[in-house]
Order: sequence, then structure tokens, then C-alpha cells
Amino acid sequence: MKMVAKVVMIDEGNNYLLMKRSNHPRFLNDPDLPGGTIEDGESPLDAMIREVIEEAGVTLDPSAVTKLYQGDDYSYHHTEYSLYEARLSNRPTVTISWEHDSYAWVSREEFLRQAHDAADTYMHMVYEVLKKL
Repeated sequence: MKMVAKVVMIDEGNNYLLMKRSNHPRFLNDPDLPGGTIEDGESPLDAMIREVIEEAGVTLDPSAVTKLYQGDDYSYHHTEYSLYEARLSNRPTVTISWEHDSYAWVSREEFLRQAHDAADTYMHMVYEVLKKL
């Protein structure tokens, strides 16, 4: 089974990091979060930490990360999704990889709107989980 782990990063001003995908066959220009596929032998948390470094150039302290969701309820293909939240005391410098064209720190309302309107079911899960908080 495929497993994916990503993180919602929230800065000290309550702004959410939202990335835009590049070069993706199904989700070109779709909103995205830093994170990705869990490799063999990795925990979801370890995979998310690794992927955030690779995709955003940000190193997260695992003790400052909270798991918000884990399961396959929102996946058409039974991919297991793990979603984490990291509340940051300072907005980090983001260095995007080839996987993303751009990023922005946006309000919660804008973040939720874009997650809701995304093509990717992972972002639909993010919307559903966050709107309950």
C-alpha cells in the first residue's frame, strides 16, 4: 500500500504555508503541502521530516509536530495518508525544490479554500480535517 505523509506549517502570525506543484501529470499548479511518499523502513513522521527538508529546505523539530490524521478514508486508491501540523515560533526561509513552482504564506481561510478546490484528494482530506479543528 502506498503511504504519504505531509505537514501543515503555521507561522507565528497564524499564516499557513501553501505550495504550488510543478511538472505533475495530474496535479499541475495544484496546491500542495511539503511532504511525500514514505519509503520502506521509514515511519510517517521520519518520512515527513525528510521530505520537508527536500521540498522546502526546512528542518522541523519532531517534538514540535502533532499528528492530525492517519488513514485511508479520503483516498480513492486506499493510499494511507498521514497529516501533521507544525506551529512555528518564527517563519522559516523556504527553499523550494523542482517539485514546486512557488509558495505563499496565506490566511487559514485562503488555505482552506484552496485545499477544498484542489484536484488532489490528499488536499480534500486536509480541508476536512482542518475545518473540524
